[in-house]
Amino acid sequence: MGKSSFKVSMGIMPDYTFSGNGVLVDGVSENRPAEKAGVKTGDVIIQLGEHKVSDVQTYMQALNKFNKGQSTKVKLLRGKEELTLDLTF
Repeated sequence: MGKSSFKVSMGIMPDYTFSGNGVLVDGVSENRPAEKAGVKTGDVIIQLGEHKVSDVQTYMQALNKFNKGQSTKVKLLRGKEELTLDLTF
């Protein structure tokens, strides 16, 4: 009971202390979808597919909408620049 099972993972470690809008990437796992898409430590994820990401909770909810092998766009802030990357789970 209470166990969550996600079908997919981006392979990032979120910064749980970040209080801004989005999810601050504190680390990226090697050979995982985020690294392959070009996500870097310090990026702030603000959207996953059509799902807005305002915090870790909305990021987790968005992840739950995807299946392994599915492709989507991830929108993020890198410094002051907004980027959209192609990501495959």
